Amino acid sequence: MTNSMTGYGRGSGSKNGYGFLVEMRSVNHRYTDLVLRLPRELYALEDRIRRRILDQVKRGRVEVSIILEETPAGTQAVEVNQDLAEAYLEALRQLSRRLDLPMEVGLDTLVGLPDVLSLRGMVLPVDLVWPALEEALDEALSLLLQQRSAEGANLAADLLERCRLVREMIHTAAARAPEAQEECRRRMQRKFAEYMAGQFEENRVLMECALLVERMGIDEELVRLQSHLDAFEKTLGTPGPVGRKLDFVAQEMFREVNTIGSKAGDYGLAALVVDLKAELEKIREQIQNIE
Repeated sequence: MTNSMTGYGRGSGSKNGYGFLVEMRSVNHRYTDLVLRLPRELYALEDRIRRRILDQVKRGRVEVSIILEETPAGTQAVEVNQDLAEAYLEALRQLSRRLDLPMEVGLDTLVGLPDVLSLRGMVLPVDLVWPALEEALDEALSLLLQQRSAEGANLAADLLERCRLVREMIHTAAARAPEAQEECRRRMQRKFAEYMAGQFEENRVLMECALLVERMGIDEELVRLQSHLDAFEKTLGTPGPVGRKLDFVAQEMFREVNTIGSKAGDYGLAALVVDLKAELEKIREQIQNIE
């Protein structure tokens, strides 16, 4: 099944008094790039979180935000910096005397000053925290993968339709090739007549013949292009990450079309090559979204 690299997932989990909210966003990237944003209390679980995600996501940039929303009673404690509060109070008294202003400082003012109150750093027990975090991670990851799968199915359908259009163009080129070859022969005959009527330059005639003969045959390129197209469609239906392989096959198809273009001495074939290149470019653009 073809997967896209774009998606979004959100999950929540609550167990053992701990509650978590997890959000995941993934976008296109050449490789796998995982960006984690999590509370420092969860740093000990970072490696486990990474492995959980990377087991399912093989390519793309994934941004993960983890929020600790709930903790059991007693795990958080408020610390009062009494020395700092007294220093603030003394500074305010001095300011009051110097400016000859009444001193109207209450407790609500003091506790609102920076660093007077602070939360004591928590040490979270991994065995109790992980079940809730795992639940939130799995829910977010599942929704992310569902979106990537649904988008991948749309991409695959679009690519198959474009492959169908390319096949039609290949058949048109194959049907046009004999007429183009005949036109090359007629031009060759005219060239011979021109040379024979004037001064005969053997080397020039031979060079002209070699160039015309080389441009006449595109059968091999069409066969290889058809083979690459078969490989592309087969790869598209292969499970797992296929984006890089599809990109490689698309490059090979471009190479064959370029060769056909260099040989096309016929206007009809030249115009068809332009259409083929335009369609292949659309295919390459869509491949950049595939895992």
